[in-house]
Amino acid sequence: MTTLKMKTPYILKLFILTLLIATSFSLRFYYTNNAVVDTPIRADARDYYSYAVNIKNHGIYSRSWPSVEKPKPDALRSPGYPFFISELVSYPPTKSMVWRIAFWQSILDTLTALMTYFLARQIFRPKVALSTALLVALSPHLISATSYVLTETLFCFLMTASLLAVVKAVKKESWLLFLLAGSLLALASLTRPTIQYFIVPLAIALFLARNQLTMRKSALLSIILGFLVVYTPWIVRNIQVLGVSSDPTLTVNTLHHGIYPNFMYQSIPQTKGIPYRYDPRSKEISINVDSATNEIIRRFQEEPIRHLKWYLIDKPVAFFSWNIVAGFGDIYIYPVVKSPYFDNAIYKKIHLVMYWLHWPLVALSIFACFVIWLPNSVLAIPDHERITIRILSLLILYFLAVHIVGAPFPRYSIPLRPITYVLAMWPIGYLIKRLQKQGC
Repeated sequence: MTTLKMKTPYILKLFILTLLIATSFSLRFYYTNNAVVDTPIRADARDYYSYAVNIKNHGIYSRSWPSVEKPKPDALRSPGYPFFISELVSYPPTKSMVWRIAFWQSILDTLTALMTYFLARQIFRPKVALSTALLVALSPHLISATSYVLTETLFCFLMTASLLAVVKAVKKESWLLFLLAGSLLALASLTRPTIQYFIVPLAIALFLARNQLTMRKSALLSIILGFLVVYTPWIVRNIQVLGVSSDPTLTVNTLHHGIYPNFMYQSIPQTKGIPYRYDPRSKEISINVDSATNEIIRRFQEEPIRHLKWYLIDKPVAFFSWNIVAGFGDIYIYPVVKSPYFDNAIYKKIHLVMYWLHWPLVALSIFACFVIWLPNSVLAIPDHERITIRILSLLILYFLAVHIVGAPFPRYSIPLRPITYVLAMWPIGYLIKRLQKQGC
């Protein structure tokens, strides 16, 4: 009888996790089989596809269209995603190829929901952790992203895995887990380079918290080692093949595309989302980082109030917006001909619920980002919980800083959904604990 009682919680936990996995995967698998993307190999996806085919057929990292016999190597886009899909692609592209990519991305996204549960369990009780993971499982943006030949799903998976490894390393005081966390963060950086400098504030935060961790400096340095071991070969390759450590084009574009208030050129509605295409000075502005930076300075000098509001208020709001700007709108990056969210009653209800929850969850997560830095004499929470939430907070603040400087397209906040939801649930979980302690 005693053994049965001991096994019951584990059986229940296994059942709950199985249900979470089943829910997450079934929503994505059904979407993959019933959504139709209009010309899926376009724009950014065209580059990723070309890289992948050239890796597979020529062993050359190039975005030249695969019909070119001797593609010219380049480094415009990071190699993580092209290598991920390189064994799945075919030339010419086919519907079955796109389906294969979407299928594997559905698996990755399901694992992201599961990792969110384990990440949330580091600080929450099972019910709150499950609620957090369920938000990830139901997220229309994450579900929709699995159908595109784009980096969102893989990047979200790697970033969440890295943070889970960091939190586990802090708890277990394990240098091996720190090494793994650094390696996963490097893989995330090789998938989407905006996160590549996060290793700096993360390492500083862990170093400053070493007294609470009772961790030796050498163990904390292993996260940097893990990052460098994985990331450095990409830099070495670029120097050997191209003579430069990286291609600055994306950095210039990010700065350039972020200078237009409300994503419009001269407030003309028809230019929304693509203002740089209408700006006659675009070529001049996007010559290099200096030309883009000088344009930002010039605009602040001419209209300081307008651009202060755009950079400090409107950009953070735009970054977390529900509707995809410079895309098809709503939850869609590229146009879709068919989607379960158009005509399936279950998907439509999920969309409605998540739509209304979106801004309250974002607001709670931003609130948590700042409150967690209050002295522990005020918060009175365990060291591990405080360090965990501060790490997640640091990530959100880092991305806000990057996209306040650059382009705050809402698409770029999609991979942050798991972290946003964990942070949003923290004030709720904290309040529940305080009420329970007071006997309410």
